[in-house]
Amino acid sequence: KQKDFCIEELNTNERETELKNRDKEETQAKIDTLTNEIETLTNEIDTLKAEIQSLQTNLKRAGEDREQENKDFQETVADQRATVKLLEKTLDVLKGFYNKKHKGASLAQEDPAGPPPPPGFKSYKK
Repeated sequence: KQKDFCIEELNTNERETELKNRDKEETQAKIDTLTNEIETLTNEIDTLKAEIQSLQTNLKRAGEDREQENKDFQETVADQRATVKLLEKTLDVLKGFYNKKHKGASLAQEDPAGPPPPPGFKSYKK
């Protein structure tokens, strides 16, 4: 009886040891998988942080470029407005000049200067 008990306990112990070893291997495999996943995710996080930094730098540069372009645009608009004012003044001067010239020409046509023309010839009869 003692021998049967010992053999049974030995078999039970071996089964439990085998089950525990299997559990240990599964747990170790899970730990390895999770460690690899953590490493992969850490690398991805580092990559994404670098991309975010790059995008922030690009965003800052784009903002600076937009500011410069806006400044150039505002200067161009100011130059164009000044040009329009200058052209309007020039147009007013030219209108004044040509309107005076036109008035003088129309007066000359309405009232000729000098004596009236001599009377015309009479018709020729034979």
